[in-house]
Amino acid sequence: MSERLGPDVAATIASAASAAVAESKIFPESAVSISQGKKSPPPDTPENTRVRSLVILSFWVVVITVGLPLWWITTAIYRAPLPLKEMQSWADGRACRAEFPLLIDVEALTLPDPEGLLKTVQHALDDANDFSAHHLRLRLSTNSSKVEDGEESVAATLRLSQGAAGSPHSYVLSPSSRAIDLFYSPSYNPTTLSAFVASTLQEIFAEEQQMISYLLASSAPAPSPSPSSGGGNGGNGVKVVNKVNTAEIARKMSRIVKYSPMYHLTFSLFTAAGDPSNWEIEEAVSEYLQPLLDALGGISGFTVDSQIQFYASLSSSVVPTWVPDSEKEEGEEGEEGEESASGRYILKKEDLSSFINSAEWPLVSITSYPAINFIIYIPAADQSPLVIPTSSTNAFLLPQWGGVMIHNPPAGSDNTHLTKEALKPALDIFATQLLSLLGAPTHPASLPIRLDSLTRQRSAELLVSASSTLGSLYRLTLALPSISIPSSVSTSVSSTLSSLTAACQELRHGRFGGALEEGRNAEEQAEKAFFEKSMVGQVYFPEEHKVAVYLPLMGPVGAPLLMAALKEISRLVRVWKASRLKK
Repeated sequence: MSERLGPDVAATIASAASAAVAESKIFPESAVSISQGKKSPPPDTPENTRVRSLVILSFWVVVITVGLPLWWITTAIYRAPLPLKEMQSWADGRACRAEFPLLIDVEALTLPDPEGLLKTVQHALDDANDFSAHHLRLRLSTNSSKVEDGEESVAATLRLSQGAAGSPHSYVLSPSSRAIDLFYSPSYNPTTLSAFVASTLQEIFAEEQQMISYLLASSAPAPSPSPSSGGGNGGNGVKVVNKVNTAEIARKMSRIVKYSPMYHLTFSLFTAAGDPSNWEIEEAVSEYLQPLLDALGGISGFTVDSQIQFYASLSSSVVPTWVPDSEKEEGEEGEEGEESASGRYILKKEDLSSFINSAEWPLVSITSYPAINFIIYIPAADQSPLVIPTSSTNAFLLPQWGGVMIHNPPAGSDNTHLTKEALKPALDIFATQLLSLLGAPTHPASLPIRLDSLTRQRSAELLVSASSTLGSLYRLTLALPSISIPSSVSTSVSSTLSSLTAACQELRHGRFGGALEEGRNAEEQAEKAFFEKSMVGQVYFPEEHKVAVYLPLMGPVGAPLLMAALKEISRLVRVWKASRLKK
């Protein structure tokens, strides 16, 4: 081999081998270490082990005593206590049995036995009434009797007077007061007279009773039917309205605007041409409509504005139909507006729903309360007269929105200016439409009685609405246990319950103005509690988002602490086992 490598290389290898043998004789430990591999670390001393254990323990003490409480406090969701049982009770209609006792003062100075007649009429009314929550109560009026503040309000005054000889029983209802003048025949029979008085009072307040019954029945739990009963009252005194009445009342309720303590009325004049250029709307509203708005002030307030829009075209989907004179239907000659020599344009019933040109007509009112629109439309000359065959007033109502009247100026009149007198028919129609939109009954003819009925109806509506909102908040609280409930919500709920209780008491004592005020406050506080900003935001905060936030923070910190704790626990277990073996 030395011959293959050469003499120099062989000499070098031999000298290196002899040096290694010499070093192994001088340092034997080094030789052993090289033969066994890398040197292992020295064993821990008891002092190092104790220090390491204390360090790990101190970290965990800080985490448990400081970190976890601080995390719990800073991330805890505050849930103010709510009276859930009371809220559920109001939502189910069990907390209050609403009553509407209507006091009727009776003046019968010419009757020989007025008290006996009152008892007979009262029995007849009670027997015929199948809605116990709404009932009439008769009281014999005296000259000294008057209503003071805080006392029960009088729904109507019935004045019995003797009529002409041979005349049947009849009554006259004043359109501007609550007085009912009933004239009885001189040769009357007490039984027939009492029946006539009872039927008259029932007829006057029948529509109000149906509306209130419908409102309360919609919020009350449905009574369990029995085989022997086909209707009647539920357990809470709520009448089960029959299907015929329900359909008619539902139609009326569908056009009523939601109650608000304030409404904004906008009167608009839309003309298809450039005339008229001005109108006396302020004077007309002040003279013809303001008295009604003042009478409604106890229920809701109103603000009014007006506008004119020139060259206002109809919606593209509305195409009036030309009808010659020969095709006019019998009985329609009384339609408003001057008819042309050859015929007229008519609007079909399906055209009314799309009559409003929302794309071009400026009808948006920037207010914080509901807006009710009233429009006078003047058609172009080539589409005049424009009439609605199904309407005797040439007007129509848009449910929960407003009303429209089509005005055809008389031929040869000054079309550049609409006077106050020319606007009177339109404002009379708008007044009727306003009462319909607010929910006032169409019967009887007495405006004060109708407004009193509207007060009671709105009180029932607010009572039902506030109770329903409490029920929604109750269900939301149970369905989302992680949602925050600030203290303001608890305060609003307490105020709502207090106002609802007060409203129920006011109704039972016949103080309907106070009941409306309490119901208004209850509705406002209930809406405030349900739509609390800080609470609504938590509804859309998913649990997965919390995991995504915590993992990047807790992973780098928790993993080293956990691994160190496991190693230390493992060491302690080994020490404990070794000590047991020694024993």
